[in-house]
Formats: sequence, structure tokens, C-alpha cells
Amino acid sequence: DVSTKTLYAIGAFSNGGFEKIVEINPMHPEYVMFAVSGYNGPFDIDDYPIEGETYIPHYMAEIRTSEYGTRVDGKKYTFTKDIVPMRIYVGVKGKLEDGSDAPEDDFLARNGLKYGQLYGFSIDMRCEEGPTNGVWRDEWHKTAKNGDMVAGKWIAQPWRWDGEVRNFQHDGSWDYQNPPPGAEEGSDMEGYFWWTAAGTDESGCKTEHVTPDTRTGNTAFIQGSTCGYFGHAYVEGVAETLDAAAGDLPSMFDGSYYVYQGETDITNNIILNGAGQLPEGRNATLNWDDPEGEGKATFEDIDGIEAVVSGDKLYLIIQEDSGNHHGERMFITSPLEHEADDNDIAYFFVAMSGGKANSRGLAGVGIPKGTACFDGEKFQADSHEFSGVFDLSGLLRKDGSGNFVVSAADTGATKLANNKQVGINDKYILISLQAANMKCGVIEAFQADRGGQWLLYRPNIPETIELPPTPEISKEAVIGDACQESDGSPSTKNVSLAAAATMLLLLLSSFLVF
Repeated sequence: DVSTKTLYAIGAFSNGGFEKIVEINPMHPEYVMFAVSGYNGPFDIDDYPIEGETYIPHYMAEIRTSEYGTRVDGKKYTFTKDIVPMRIYVGVKGKLEDGSDAPEDDFLARNGLKYGQLYGFSIDMRCEEGPTNGVWRDEWHKTAKNGDMVAGKWIAQPWRWDGEVRNFQHDGSWDYQNPPPGAEEGSDMEGYFWWTAAGTDESGCKTEHVTPDTRTGNTAFIQGSTCGYFGHAYVEGVAETLDAAAGDLPSMFDGSYYVYQGETDITNNIILNGAGQLPEGRNATLNWDDPEGEGKATFEDIDGIEAVVSGDKLYLIIQEDSGNHHGERMFITSPLEHEADDNDIAYFFVAMSGGKANSRGLAGVGIPKGTACFDGEKFQADSHEFSGVFDLSGLLRKDGSGNFVVSAADTGATKLANNKQVGINDKYILISLQAANMKCGVIEAFQADRGGQWLLYRPNIPETIELPPTPEISKEAVIGDACQESDGSPSTKNVSLAAAATMLLLLLSSFLVF
């Protein structure tokens, strides 16, 4: 609560660990909606064994099974990490956890964060009838192309926050190993599963950042993955569904997901404009997280994504966090579109920073002087991370008299509305950069976490863009026949974690304290 400078713990999103949670349009004044992205249990405390017991986190799966019995498929629960679909949260304003009216001064209830429900994206996973022919999310994206669509449902998971803090074996993170409610054998939705990365038994790639679609009339967001793919998730019929719920929480929403980029070759889509040149004839059209390899042609470990709105167009800023030895890459897209018209998205190279093979890092360059660390033999070059985007254009917009349009008394909605009024090449966009190797000198003296910079970026995107045609990819050659299992159930084989400037940079500060 900014007005009272109070921090509140929120239990309504479950306790699985999150990368980013963003508000999306609920289309209704009595509700709130959020897109929720995270890891669903990134707890790695195997270094702390419990005497006489097996190590956590797998110990927690044994506890879950002992207290709740086996899963619907008869198997024991496996640990939850990265077994998770795309998710949204819907909350009712002014209600306590049991649905009763809350006092007016209850901050969390007033903002719909006590009485609410998580919903997971679920699809028909039957081999013949389903939209992916029984293929899970990571594997399906290996051949997905711009415009491919997956129809589904946002289904309420069984778990709901009731106000009582419990141990993790009782958490909602385990729900995604069973079919969603209403998809039981013999039901109209038989065959529906939560569309997770690699099925109910295996962890897949992480879902890191989400970013909202703030255009009028949409309840939607863009979801990224460390596998290097991303797409647009829509929640459909929201106003009608919430009207029918009459102040309560519906059991499901219709939904759809459109691909912008699969885990496929992007080298023909990258426009360097002469920048991104690296030693030994390499360049930034490839990712070099393996310094001895030939470079990866896909996005690798997409972390930060942020949609920038101009008029009715969306542009996406993409930030990798991959361990690229020549420095992490950042791109901005051409206007996003997901029509199945064979017109792909262009990726304009914005910048790269850091890396173990970075010549400036190896030479000890640091801002301020002395922040680069020397180990007695050499300077320590290491990864940097672009880690955040903020569109300043709405705040900086002025009227014809030269006065700022947005004032301190205005709401965030006013700022977003003014963002849309600024052309993409007239925007000033704030970029955050972390520098993991800069931790000495003044950084160490102030006991800060690491160095970094704030950067101000002004795009320069051409009006017309021509890209070479994208080669066709054979689904059979890449992922085989997902329906080859004798019982007709969806494929659950594990998916590998593979594959996956022209700018104005104005230095605003020498280092950041994180």
C-alpha cells in the first residue's frame, strides 16, 4: 500500500514462486485479473538434508502422496517445479477469503486479493481431436510458426486460498498433475489436461516474464519461455462470464493462444544494422552460450519481455538471460501480428552487454572506476542481464502549450492511455541493466548486490520491412508421432532444454543498488 508504506503478504496466488505477475483487463468494475508467471516450486535446498530422511524437494512429493494419496492416474506425485500451465488469477473486490463482505479498510480485500481463484490454460490433449495432436507445450513449439493457434479453456484449479498458511504439500502447485475439474472420464471435456511444458511427470522450460496487452477491448497477455518461444494468450468472453457469475467466481473462461515465435531459427529475422559484430567472424544473429559451439539459431533463455504500445500496434522488447559468452542480447520487434499469412516478425538488434568473453570486461572496464574485480591474475568478466523495461513516453508527453499531460494525481490508466499516443520512434524507454561482474570498489563499499546502469532507449524502426521466406519445418521429422502410444494418451516424453546497435543510450546513473 503506497499510501501507508505497508507491505502485505499475498497467499491467493499459491506459494510456488513467481517471476512476474501483471494486471490484465477484467472488463468489470467489481473484479481484478492478473496474468501469473513463475516456476511452480523452484526450491533447491538439497544441500540441507533432513536427518533420517531423503532430501528436499523430493521429500515433499512423498509427503504430498502420503497425505493426499496417489494422483488420478495412480502414480505418486512428482515434485512440482516447472510443471505448470499458463495461468490467470481472478479476484472479487471487497470480499474476505470466505466470500463474505470485508471491512472497507481491508487493503487486500479492497483490491480483490483475498477472495479469488487461479485458472490454468487447458486444452484437449487427445491425439486426433486436440489442437496439438496430443503434444505438450515445449515440444509443440519446436515446429510452431507465427499464426499457429491453440484453442483452450481457462479452468479453475481445485485449490483456492482460504486465509490459512500451510506447508507446501497442501499448496495449489500440485494441482497440475491431475486433470482439471470437469475433465473426468466420461465428461463432456474428457481428454482436457493443463497444457504444461512437458506433461505431468517432467519439468520443462521455465515460463519467466509475462507482459499485458493494454489495448482497449483485450483481456490478454504475452507469455515467454526459456525455450525461446513466445505467444499471445487471450481470455475470451470475460465481461459476459463475469456478469453471469454475479459477484462470484466462474468455473472457467474460453481462451486461445497464438504463436508469435516458435523454438525455431530466427537468424533470417534478425536485423543487426551493422552492429552486433563479434570476434572470430561471429555476430549476434546467433547465441553463443557455448563458446566452443557453432552458435544457436533460436532465442535462448528468454527472460524479460515487455510490450510497448503505440496506437493500435504492439512492439515487444526481448531480453535474453542465457550465459552468452559474448554478452546478453536485447531486441525490439516489428509490430506484432499473428495472422497465418507467412509474414514473420522482424527482430531489431538493440544492444548486448557483459559475457565471459567480453573484451571490455576482460580489460577491467567498469563504471565507476574500480568496480570491476581483479582476482590477482585477471579481471573477472561475467554475465550482465537486461532486466526490466518501462515506457516513459506517457509521463513525458506534453500538450500544445508545452505542459505535461499526465500529473502526479492521475492514475496509471491515464499514463497507459498517453503511452499509446506516442509514435514508436518518438518514445523514450527506460532499460535496467545488471552487471554481475561489477561488485568491487564503491559497490562493495556500500554493500550493494552488484553494479549496473539505467539506459534510455529511443527506437528507430523502419516503416517497411522485408524478410526472406521462412523455411518449412516438418513436424514429423522434429517431434515424431505424438499419438504412437498404444493407449491413445498424449505424449509425455521429456523435452530437452535446447535451442532455445542502432539505439540511443543515455547514461542516467553510474550504478544501481539491487
